[in-house]
Amino acid sequence: MRSKGNLYVTRHGKGTVVIISPVGKLLREVALKGKKPSNLVFGGKDGKTCFVTLQDRGCLEMFRINTPGRVWRPSQK
Repeated sequence: MRSKGNLYVTRHGKGTVVIISPVGKLLREVALKGKKPSNLVFGGKDGKTCFVTLQDRGCLEMFRINTPGRVWRPSQK
């Protein structure tokens, strides 16, 4: 599987993650329960779960994506 080159941007204060294509097209905006997302990472068994840290809630929220994140690597078992 190969990453599509999309950019995932947390929107601190709005409480969303914006997914932008390599050509700058807004593909999706994911609403979160918290309003202050600060960072995100890809993981899970297949690399298709996006984990988002929330400064105001002191926890993580997650959502699923269609393609594994770029830094995801299958385990070497």
